[in-house]
Amino acid sequence: MKITKPILDEEYRHSASRGNDYIDSPALWLMRNYFQLRSELNYSMTMGNASEHAAHVSLTAPKDIDVEVVAYNTFTTMAEDLLKDDMGVIPKQLEKVGKIAKNFTDVLKNIDQKLLNYNKKTIVKRKGLKQSITYVPDFEFEDIIVDTKATMAFPTDPYKTKIAHVRQASLYGMLMNKRTALLYATDKKVGLFEIPPNIVERESTFMLDVFKKIEHNNKLFKDAKEFIKYTVLNTDGYKWDDETRKIAYRYWS
Repeated sequence: MKITKPILDEEYRHSASRGNDYIDSPALWLMRNYFQLRSELNYSMTMGNASEHAAHVSLTAPKDIDVEVVAYNTFTTMAEDLLKDDMGVIPKQLEKVGKIAKNFTDVLKNIDQKLLNYNKKTIVKRKGLKQSITYVPDFEFEDIIVDTKATMAFPTDPYKTKIAHVRQASLYGMLMNKRTALLYATDKKVGLFEIPPNIVERESTFMLDVFKKIEHNNKLFKDAKEFIKYTVLNTDGYKWDDETRKIAYRYWS
């Protein structure tokens, strides 16, 4: 791919995930947004998607359903190719997805509010930003947004170990002017962490500042080639897969 175009085009939209990618590694942000590279589906991603989907089915079904069966079936459908490649080896995420979905469902039903939207995509303009912001919260209730996080290890303090999640949920809360919370679940433990208003303000303001810096870089560097020249390549972290690393090394060499 040519690297002689500006790093942003007219179709680019800011988002929490893109902002967090830039915070983690500007090089990763470029690979995902300029070169349009995405990490391949893995079992952990499937566990999150399947358990969240099953919880939504349970919340909206006209009668009681077995949410664990829905989660299991959804997982095996989403990860069909991966499971075939592993030739019968059952991943631990598949063993846990049903219980995680049930834990999500129990907490979400206890919120006792009307579910207004699920994974509704919204695009908004924000003063001070040229590019629009897009956001897709998981569960939107009447006065609270809940973002689900399926995990193998329950976080004791998301404000220290899951700050990217906090920033994401804070951005949603600010843009929608609602309370916002993170719902973590393993197969054995579940917890709802509502984010205090002062944290929402602090972290959403931080995210907006990141968006401004991304736009400033688009002015600072005339094209992706110049961005690469003055940006350090750091491929540490779980977000980098082998293929993305290999392509990045080629451009940065």
